[in-house]
Amino acid sequence: MKTTLISLIIVLVISSTSFAQDDKPTTQKPNLKIKKETVNNWSLNLTFSDNGFGFGATKFTQLGRDASGFASIEFSGAKDDREFEQYDIYGNSYTPDKVNRLFMSVMSIGAQFRLFREDVTDNLRPHINVGVAPSMILYTPYNQSFLSSFKWAQAKYTVGAFAGIGLDYVSNKHSSLNMDIRYYYINLFGQGVYSISTNEKKYFGGVYFVFSYNFMH
Repeated sequence: MKTTLISLIIVLVISSTSFAQDDKPTTQKPNLKIKKETVNNWSLNLTFSDNGFGFGATKFTQLGRDASGFASIEFSGAKDDREFEQYDIYGNSYTPDKVNRLFMSVMSIGAQFRLFREDVTDNLRPHINVGVAPSMILYTPYNQSFLSSFKWAQAKYTVGAFAGIGLDYVSNKHSSLNMDIRYYYINLFGQGVYSISTNEKKYFGGVYFVFSYNFMH
């Protein structure tokens, strides 16, 4: 009888221990995947301004959740506001008093800040940008043919600044479209250059429209 009682107690202890272990809640952490937001990596650009049409490229570096740095290079023609193309009786075009063809190369180095993240959908990303703009003004003689005139090319250099506002439209996770409106202050220090013989040109800034196709990562 005593042996049977001891055996029953042992069985009850083992059973209660087993139930206690089975009732213990599991603390397995859920496997949550956080979706990474795509951001601009680099872009191809088209620019339009009073100086003419241009093209270029931009490289972006993410600095924070809503901030990025960028560096771009743009090439375009340039002209004096007072020059006008005319045609002779044979249909040939010419510009009175023109002495030089002008070209611009502008490097824009700046920062871009995204706005209204919580107020608009993720595929619309308004932003502002500011920066500096080291620039080169290249000029070649107009009385030479276009290609051969580069043998006599000369250049002047300056540093300007810019500020702008724009909008990215994210069409998919690989690309987006962008439009920026920027104001550039680009002024030659000292002597300017002559596009036409009757006027010296020193200021090459103004409003620039920048259209970009962005590649994202």
